Amino acid sequence: MQIIERLRNICKNPDISVKITWIYALCFIALLSIINVSIWCGISYALYHPAEKTIEHSMKNVQELLTKLEKNVSDFDPNNIREPLVPGVVLRVIDDDGVYFADTDPTYPSIEAFDQYKLENPPIFAKDDFEVSAFHGTALIYRARMDYFYEGEHFTLYFFRTITSMKHTFDDLFKFLFFLDIFGIIFAAGVGIFVSRKVLNPIKTMIHTAKEIAFGKMDGRIPIPPENDELTELAKTFNEMLDRLQGGISQQQKFVSEASHELRTPATVIAGYIEVLEKYSDDKTLFNESVEAIRSEAQNMKNLLEGLLFLARADQQTQKLHKENFSLSDMISDIMRKMKKVVTTHEIILVENDSAEIFGDKNTIRQMIRIFLDNAVKYTPVGGKISVSSKVSGKNIFVKISDTGIGISKENLPKIFTRFFRIDSEELVLESKGSGLGLSIAKWIADNHDIKISVESKLGKGTTFQLEFRKI
Repeated sequence: MQIIERLRNICKNPDISVKITWIYALCFIALLSIINVSIWCGISYALYHPAEKTIEHSMKNVQELLTKLEKNVSDFDPNNIREPLVPGVVLRVIDDDGVYFADTDPTYPSIEAFDQYKLENPPIFAKDDFEVSAFHGTALIYRARMDYFYEGEHFTLYFFRTITSMKHTFDDLFKFLFFLDIFGIIFAAGVGIFVSRKVLNPIKTMIHTAKEIAFGKMDGRIPIPPENDELTELAKTFNEMLDRLQGGISQQQKFVSEASHELRTPATVIAGYIEVLEKYSDDKTLFNESVEAIRSEAQNMKNLLEGLLFLARADQQTQKLHKENFSLSDMISDIMRKMKKVVTTHEIILVENDSAEIFGDKNTIRQMIRIFLDNAVKYTPVGGKISVSSKVSGKNIFVKISDTGIGISKENLPKIFTRFFRIDSEELVLESKGSGLGLSIAKWIADNHDIKISVESKLGKGTTFQLEFRKI
């Protein structure tokens, strides 16, 4: 019962290997059928055509002989009638009364017996004016007739040719081909199963690996087959996809962990100062200090949440950009003017600002430039210099934001756009440290505006960010 049920399931929901085997076997059967039909047609033609040719040649020779004899009837000798016949052809001459005038082989079946076993539907390769008789289903005889008139009398000439031996040979050949076809189909099915299973083993391994992979447990990889074919490419692509998924999940887990940590820090500070307020609410100095600390941490938390929401929308591709033509030089002038009023601890310089227009989202590009300037302020000690220049060169606009801050080491340069990555230094006070999301947001904005970012930095000597815009 289990075997029957399994076969039923295979028929209802066949595996790819079974489908391939069926297709392979059906194609092989179709090919064998075409070959067999071709062989059958060729053999049938070879069976009847030579017999027809020998009979037709004999009929022609006899006709010529009779024409000669008409000129001198005294020369007629019934034994001479054999000479024009091709070997294997038998001739019988009968008048309308059924009298035999010539019979080259009396052992041949009679004309009446031939008519008794004559096939009503001759083979398709037999000529219409030829007759075929199958005696007891074994002997096969070909017959053609020719009319002859002499001095008002009518004679019928019957020409016979047996093709029994050839038919038996061809029947044996058909039997051999039939069993050979059965063996070929079984062999083809076996080869199809073997080849399909061998070919599909990497796919089954992929399925098994995929089933074992769980969220947070993505170490499994598919073995790369030694053959350099499509399945090898598929296995490599699958492994690369797993690498990307694992990297994405690890980044997500790290993101959640670091975001939780970043949010926990201001929450802890706020909770601590609230406890202080509850205990020492009468101390005005302490009260003001606590309120200011709570305000500062609440602002940090707000900035962090805004950054997280921005990146979340960016990851989900729901962050909308409203692009338009606007003056980049006017935007830079406005940003620098406001920055000079707010930042009094550093020297802020606008070196040059060529007039130019770009196409983009004004709000996010302003946000991007502010991020680079805020970073320059954060990582430049008090009294340092921050300079900005905007220069047009051909169809491009190069905006440089330079500072004389603490700089970035070579090993840290590739990491600066990673979320939550921060450079800590003893020269920076606690209030100046950010959440580590600013440059990630700036990078996303630049990528979505086809803005190229390049960075040059040396420890202790400052950093320069260059933004390459496309002018309109």
